[in-house]
Amino acid sequence: MMIGLLLFVILPYQLAQPDANNNGLIGLVATLSFSVLPIGIAVSTRYVPKWKKQACEIPASQHPNSHYVCDEAGEVKCLPGWTGDLCDVPICRKGCDPLQGYCRRPGECRCKLGFYGDLCDKCVALPGCQHGRCNVSFECSCDPGWKGMFCSEPICASDCLPNQGYCEKPGECRCRLGWQGSKCKQCAVLPGCAHGTCQGPLECRCNPGWTGLLCQTPICAQGCSREHGGCKRPGTCRCRVGWTGPNCTECVPYPGCVHGSCKRPWECRCEPGWAGDLCNEKLTYCEEHPNTCRNNATCISMSPEDGNYRCICPLGYMGRQCQIKTMVPSTDLVPPIPDTELSQQIQNLANKTEGSSNEDKTGEESTNEKEQTAEPLGPIVITDPPMTIADSAATAGKWPTEMTTESNEGDDENET
Repeated sequence: MMIGLLLFVILPYQLAQPDANNNGLIGLVATLSFSVLPIGIAVSTRYVPKWKKQACEIPASQHPNSHYVCDEAGEVKCLPGWTGDLCDVPICRKGCDPLQGYCRRPGECRCKLGFYGDLCDKCVALPGCQHGRCNVSFECSCDPGWKGMFCSEPICASDCLPNQGYCEKPGECRCRLGWQGSKCKQCAVLPGCAHGTCQGPLECRCNPGWTGLLCQTPICAQGCSREHGGCKRPGTCRCRVGWTGPNCTECVPYPGCVHGSCKRPWECRCEPGWAGDLCNEKLTYCEEHPNTCRNNATCISMSPEDGNYRCICPLGYMGRQCQIKTMVPSTDLVPPIPDTELSQQIQNLANKTEGSSNEDKTGEESTNEKEQTAEPLGPIVITDPPMTIADSAATAGKWPTEMTTESNEGDDENET
C-alpha cells in the first residue's frame, strides 16, 4: 500500500521534469505499479499524438527531407538547427528580425521586400530619396534642412525671398539674376552699366552728366562743338587737334603767323598790308609811290607776286590805275510804255530814219567812233583779288589741313 502511494506521488513529479532519463524511469515505475499495486487500483497510459507515433514507426532515414531522429522510446529528436513538432522549421541566424526576415535553412537570414542588412533590420527608402531616411519600407523621411517628396529641395534661409533668391544647400541664399545683397533684397544694375543705378532688376539709370545705353558717354559742356570738340568727363570740352577756344570753334593758325588769321587749322591768311608765309612782311609800295592810282582811287599795296599794288576805282573810272573814264548809265527807273503808244513811236522813228541823208549818217558814224562809249553796266562792286593768286601767296608752304575725326584719342589740347 505504501509503495502504491509513493508511486502516485513520484510519478506526476517525474513526468513534469524535461529530463532525458524520464523515459526509462517512467517505464520502470509503470512496471512496478502494475506488479505491486493491488487489484482495483489502475494507472492510465500516457497519450501520444498520432503524428508522433507515425513519425517514428518508420526509420527517419526513410523519410526524405526529414530533420529528426527517433530515440528508443519513440520520441522525435530534432537535428541541430531545426525545430517544430516534426522538426520542419529552420532556426534562423541569431538576431534575425522575426518580422522583417525569414530563413529556409538553419543559420541564414533572408529579408522581406523593403528591408535589407545581415539581420534584416534596415528598411529600404523610397527610390530616388536623396537626403532622407526611412522608418518603414519605401518611406522618405527628410533630414533637417531638406524638403520635397524625395528630400531633394533644400530649405533656404528664413528671410531669403523666393522670387529673388534661391539656395543649393540648407540655410544659404543665392541671388537670382538682377538681384544682389546678403538676402537678395537689392537690385543689380545691367551688366556693363558704367555710371548708373537701378530701381529694379537689370536697370541702368544714368547719373547726372552721363548718357548712353550703359551710361558710358559723358555729357560735355554746353555749347561744345560736336565736330571739333569732345570730353572724357561731364561738363568739360576738350578740343581736337587744330582747334581751340572755350567751345572748340576757333581754328589754330599756322605757328608763328604774325598778322594773319585762319578759317581752317594751320592757315595764315594775311591782313591787308602784310605778306609772306607768316604775314610778317609789311607792304609799302603805295606809300613809296603815292601817285600810282589816279582820279582819287584808293591804292592798296600788294606783294611783288601779286603786282605790287591794286587800285580801287571810284564810280565812273576803270583800269589798272583807274585812268579810263566810263559813261555812267542812268539809274532812274523808266515806266513801261503803254501798248497804244508803242506803234506810234515805232512809226515816227521809221519816218525820221527815212528823212535823214546819207551824209548825216556818215557824219554820225564818224562822230561815234571818236567818242568812247560803253555798254550799260550794273552797280560796280569791288571784290578781293582772284583767289588763285591770293591763296597761293597766303597758303604757300602751310601745313596740310587735318581731317575731322570723331576720336578723342591723341588730343594735345587741355580740357577747358
